[in-house]
Amino acid sequence: MTDERRFDDLLREDAAALPPPAAGEINPWSMAMTRVLWGLGLITITLNFLYLDVILPAVGGLLLVLGFCTLRRENTPLRWCYILSLASLAVRGACIVLAALPVETGLAPAYVNIALLQVLYVCLWRGMVGVSRAAGEEKPAATAAGAMAVFYAVLTVLALIGVEGWLLVLPMLVLYILLLRSMVRLSRSLADTGYAITAAPVRLPDAAVLWGGLGVLLAAVLLAMFLGQRYPMDWHARDDAPQDETIRQQLLTKGFPSYVLDDLTAEEVSRMAGAVRVYRQVERLYSDTDHRTITTTHYMSDPDRPLVYDHTITDVDGEGERHYTYVYRVYDTLEQTMTHVAVELPEEDGVRRYIYIHHLTYAAPPSPYTEMLELWPAWQTQGDWFPGGHVSGRVLCERNGTAQAAAFHTLKSGSQQVSDLFGTRQTQRITAGWSFPRGVESPRAYVFYDALRGQDGWVIESWANYVCQTAPVYPFRDAAALWHSYGSDAYDLRQNALQVFDG
Repeated sequence: MTDERRFDDLLREDAAALPPPAAGEINPWSMAMTRVLWGLGLITITLNFLYLDVILPAVGGLLLVLGFCTLRRENTPLRWCYILSLASLAVRGACIVLAALPVETGLAPAYVNIALLQVLYVCLWRGMVGVSRAAGEEKPAATAAGAMAVFYAVLTVLALIGVEGWLLVLPMLVLYILLLRSMVRLSRSLADTGYAITAAPVRLPDAAVLWGGLGVLLAAVLLAMFLGQRYPMDWHARDDAPQDETIRQQLLTKGFPSYVLDDLTAEEVSRMAGAVRVYRQVERLYSDTDHRTITTTHYMSDPDRPLVYDHTITDVDGEGERHYTYVYRVYDTLEQTMTHVAVELPEEDGVRRYIYIHHLTYAAPPSPYTEMLELWPAWQTQGDWFPGGHVSGRVLCERNGTAQAAAFHTLKSGSQQVSDLFGTRQTQRITAGWSFPRGVESPRAYVFYDALRGQDGWVIESWANYVCQTAPVYPFRDAAALWHSYGSDAYDLRQNALQVFDG
């Protein structure tokens, strides 16, 4: 025997003595099934805090796509699983982005996604049966996968009929975890039989797909939040019919503010014909954050509203005498001016009609997001007052040198449901919502409505709550929802009222 042949024999003997490679190193089956099972778990079990109800399903959807991408050439059902996982990911991603915008998607996307996942579970079951057959099982079956399909169908029915409560949720959660464990054992048993697959080719590494997909989704959500959280408004060149000059002069003579009257439509002005009396009140709305400091040697126990006491500086002169300097913060950066007007009309059959106008002008740029006025009319806050039946209003501005106007995005009057610290209740109110384009000049908004005063209605009153959204939020909530929800500081509230005691 030559030295060369002896060396070859030694190599073969040493190679035979080596342990076989680990199954995970030569069989991508285990890795693919791990991703599939993690994906199913993350899209089914949700946690409603720290945005995990959004993050975990997004990660789960991507893991499903990665797992089924590897398995898509094994059999036809698994190929359908891959297609369905892509469709489900697209629907879920669209819903996540749309949740950052002021759009109503309804329940249709949720129903579509439920249907996609139900079919996916069935295809997974049939695909696992096919894998068992290919692995040489005498009686190919995938009981755990079939049970998961049935479980998801039952879970869907319970969700649709509104069954809830920990007594039901906890057992269902435990059952689902047990089914996932059974699927893990099934996957391992197939791997132990020596079943091997050839991973379908991909162009990008799995990590790039996972993190890239999450990055694209995050970028889309941020763009939607910062650029899209405003109401779509139908702006057009202002082309009002001329106001009745006689009525206009009567109102101006009685003290009606001309800058408010200039913004009203001819139809609204005509409703104030024969005005008996005009009440008005002007509220200046200053910034709560922008301020300057002043010092004075006199302490003011009850300073004007823009002044807030800050601290005292104490100095001691050479003779030991103390001298005090008082520092005040001055909040005199004007942001808006709210003008309240009430017009009393002639009495008819013992009932007097009043026209209320709440008019808002801006000294600072308006919010780039959503704004709203919520009015509490006299029939909500006082006795013997009743709705008159008319509500109108609009927003106005100067844009590119042209006077423009638009109807409110939302203008509602009547009984509305409100949730706060005291629970959920029905209240009578008028709400108007709007958004201004960026870069407008002379922005204004007003709400115009009427009310009926009985003989015992002693107080002429109307409360105005101006709320503006100051930062983007996810999911989207407009200014009204932010004010009436808990734990959010992404809004500013200015509350004032017209109140005249006429008893």
